[in-house]
Amino acid sequence: MKITFVLPSLEIGGGVRVVFEHANRLRAKGHDVQIVYPLFPLDFGQPGNRIRLFIHRVRMFIDNLVQGNRVDWFDVTVPVCAVLFLDDCFVRDADIIIATAWPTAYYVNRSAAQKGRKVYFIQHYEVVLGGGRLVDATYRMNLRQIVIAPWLEKLMVEKFGKSRPDLIPNGVNFKIFYNEHKTYHQPRRILMLYSLSEWKGAADGIAAFEQARGKHPDVQLVLFGRFKDRRVPPYAEFHIAPQGEALRRLYCSGDIFLSPSWTEGWQLPPMEAMACKCAVVATNVGGIPHYTIAGTSALVCEPHRPDELARQLIRLLDDPQLLASITEEGHRYITRFSWEAFSDQFEQSLERIRASA
Repeated sequence: MKITFVLPSLEIGGGVRVVFEHANRLRAKGHDVQIVYPLFPLDFGQPGNRIRLFIHRVRMFIDNLVQGNRVDWFDVTVPVCAVLFLDDCFVRDADIIIATAWPTAYYVNRSAAQKGRKVYFIQHYEVVLGGGRLVDATYRMNLRQIVIAPWLEKLMVEKFGKSRPDLIPNGVNFKIFYNEHKTYHQPRRILMLYSLSEWKGAADGIAAFEQARGKHPDVQLVLFGRFKDRRVPPYAEFHIAPQGEALRRLYCSGDIFLSPSWTEGWQLPPMEAMACKCAVVATNVGGIPHYTIAGTSALVCEPHRPDELARQLIRLLDDPQLLASITEEGHRYITRFSWEAFSDQFEQSLERIRASA
């Protein structure tokens, strides 16, 4: 098959990384795969200071001009091609064309038939990012849908009246994320992804950590993310945008991974932490209900409850045997979620869509 993925930008993020994983594996299976993205990144309609957001996009545009089509944060094996803007004159003809975020769905929906069968790869209910009714309109378009989580499958059917989408979960790249020699640290190290997006729950996570620190004063907070701001506690260790081997080593350096998000499409970091033998404490959102067994392979609570997150952290800090059990069960269970199996399902889904009338 000749397959074109349409990205809104090359900005570092889990959704883009998932596209890269599928694209690489489809190419390895012998398909002709290309990724296109606009030189000037698409606008997601995020709330906040519009001038600041526009300046951020201008900086990304300049980075795109300087770097060309080079991706320096992921080993992409397929051609990555910048276009002046998303228009049929800049995008090749293909068998399949895939929208990967709501702004790209508008282009794919209006693209000519020769650009390929039209697919919408849905990784979140993106109203959380902004855009409101513009986002909802994309889910009613005549695009074949592939979703990554059961809750998204249910949403497309019940809210948007779609026929049941293909459900293909995300996996873990076990060649990147592994831990050959598990070490428990004293004092314990608690890892957390730090994001400026409120819905990622960083404030809840820090509040939960500080409650746990009240009982275990020596416990360490280790944060990582793309940006560090004044809300990061001065006592926290902070790593700027680790990727690949640096990210693996960071996961392996932790004892507990804390995931306090209010909402997620799927969420890769808890899976990767489990693969690196780090015990997970998480809110019950996104893929957490699908790739964990609450109380066995992870400790889980509802979102917006920093007190409950703290209680689960303290349980693990109080009980080394429980910490070891959650760590080992989490690692054992997450091995079911390999990219190889889900890549096969993704390929089969595209084959069915290409063959459909």
